[in-house]
Amino acid sequence: KNLISAIRNGNLVVFAGAGISKGSPANLPDFKLLATKIAAGSGESQHENEPIDRFLGRLHHKGVSVHARASDFLTLPPGNNTQLHIDLLRLFKDKDNIKIVTTNFDKLFEDAAVSLFGSDIDVYKAPALPVGYDFSGLIYIHGCVDRPNGMVLADADFGRAYLTEGWARRFLVDLFRTFTVLFIGYSHDDVVMHY
Repeated sequence: KNLISAIRNGNLVVFAGAGISKGSPANLPDFKLLATKIAAGSGESQHENEPIDRFLGRLHHKGVSVHARASDFLTLPPGNNTQLHIDLLRLFKDKDNIKIVTTNFDKLFEDAAVSLFGSDIDVYKAPALPVGYDFSGLIYIHGCVDRPNGMVLADADFGRAYLTEGWARRFLVDLFRTFTVLFIGYSHDDVVMHY
């Protein structure tokens, strides 16, 4: 009932995780599989009970191009969005009322928006975010593939986003105070849920 009211009142925010991009035709990896792919050929593997962000931080300190490799794995040509990307966009009245926040780095929502609306939507990429209490469009809260060095992947990246620089924290505090938020594509033990 609350979700239906939020949709009608323009008060819904979709908070989308990796699970929405795992389906066909995108078939993108979740965070754990992405870390495994990034580590391939490095001679390093994730220790038992080691958080993924710390593992990626360790790889980064050993000289692995964590951000560039992640961008390469997650960059797809247009036309690879899933039906779920389109369905989530359809929850909003029109392209000017979209409120989607994603921790994904892929550009599948942008691709889906062009196919659905025939034009681009407003897009914000971390750390350049609008205020969390008044926005519309697509928010890449952890950055995007077209700016690999700005992607929040490793523990130091999460530290900057949520603690020392705090741009993600500030945005999310205002967002959660103002809107009804629907989480989709996450599990309770995902790294972002811990932060």
